[in-house]
Amino acid sequence: MPVVLQVWPFAVPRERHLFVTNWFSTSTIAQAHGVQEWSEEFWKVLAAYFRNMAAHRQNVAWVPWRLIRVFREADGRLTFDYRLFDRYVELMHETGVADRIEIQFVAHFGEGGWSSPVIEFSQVTATDRASGKAIRLGFEEGLAPLLRDLERHLEERGWLGKAMLHICDEPSLHNLSSWRQRSRQVHEVAPGLRRIDAIEASDFGDDLEVWVPKLSHLRNWWEDYRRAKERGKEIWFYICVHPFGGRYPNRFLDYPLTQVRVLHWLNWAYDLQGYLHWGWNHWGEDPFGVPSPRLPPGDTHVVYPGPEGPLDSLRWETQRDSLEDYEYLWLLTERLKRVKERLGKAAKAYDPAQRARELCRRLVRDLAEVADEPSLFHATREALAQEILEADAEPLALVWTKPPAGSEVVAGPIAIEVYGAVEPGSRVVLNGQPIETSPEGGFARILSVSPERPRIVVEVSREGRRRVLQRDFIPR
Repeated sequence: MPVVLQVWPFAVPRERHLFVTNWFSTSTIAQAHGVQEWSEEFWKVLAAYFRNMAAHRQNVAWVPWRLIRVFREADGRLTFDYRLFDRYVELMHETGVADRIEIQFVAHFGEGGWSSPVIEFSQVTATDRASGKAIRLGFEEGLAPLLRDLERHLEERGWLGKAMLHICDEPSLHNLSSWRQRSRQVHEVAPGLRRIDAIEASDFGDDLEVWVPKLSHLRNWWEDYRRAKERGKEIWFYICVHPFGGRYPNRFLDYPLTQVRVLHWLNWAYDLQGYLHWGWNHWGEDPFGVPSPRLPPGDTHVVYPGPEGPLDSLRWETQRDSLEDYEYLWLLTERLKRVKERLGKAAKAYDPAQRARELCRRLVRDLAEVADEPSLFHATREALAQEILEADAEPLALVWTKPPAGSEVVAGPIAIEVYGAVEPGSRVVLNGQPIETSPEGGFARILSVSPERPRIVVEVSREGRRRVLQRDFIPR
């Protein structure tokens, strides 16, 4: 069978421009490989798992705070041994998985679990120096001094700026008041630590810096999250056992891979800065056996234990493809930013991210309405690559429209505002008609499209070079 391989003359950035965390279990890794957790053999195996995360563009370090050993001295003071904690974080740095440090939960639901109206702080287990016995300490005696010292330690190591701390997983309206109280207590003792949580409510005020709503909640309460973003909050999204039913994308085993491939197009389309999933390697006794009966198939893990490290699932490979798609969108936007700078005043109103969002619309019409045809994903990525190559081609030209390209427009009549910026002295032809440009190279016109003619074509020529830019719409 003949094979044609096309190599694009640009590279996907080594830097990651999207925060990605899949929570994982170290004890599961140790058990699968028959090694003692935290032994030297274990560290070698763990490094292989971390390298796999980095190779798939996961870049957020999921770090247990209980790696910090706590001692109560004879005078009642607590002292802290960070050697295990530091080795763990350093390994994640060395393997490329620590653009952010995500410190695990310091609180949990009260009696009744998730339905409890009460959020309780976790106790700290300390070793009494005098007796050698383990003692359990409440918030004021244990967690408060630990968090104060952890903030100091993170700053000393140069890690505080990238650190985030979980309060309690998935707070909802029935326990939001209690959650906010716990969050404020944490902030009082460690104000430099950003707070992050997967959330089940629409408003967390200033008690949370990194908001991670479930994908379905993100759609239903979008205006609340949009306003939070305008106030400076980071907005991510997460998926898990929910949402299910096939309307929203997810990474279940019985979903087509297009549902995984689209995940990080959602990040770009809605300007979401991160992604979270709880299940990277939470397999049961038989990782290759029947999926957990309590959860949708595939919810628990996307990698499997191999002889020397993890084995990738198709879903995990496809998620890397999706993250590389995101970087393509970033590359296009960065190149268009530079073109905007070169074109100066004529391009002042241009949004360099608009073209990438327009290409997203081919695959993402809504958070609950995404493409499912593999050929459309391949065609869109190819079109994206071509636009990256042509973004700064001569003659320089930028075109933008209101509404954006890819929009569904309804007759009545249909009016499209077309704007552009070109180099002074360029000749511009708009849908076959020559038009004049301003001395700075700007132009603006109103055109109509129809089901028979859904495309706007802009031809730009200068000094023997010619470019054609097309914008398509969906007339109804």
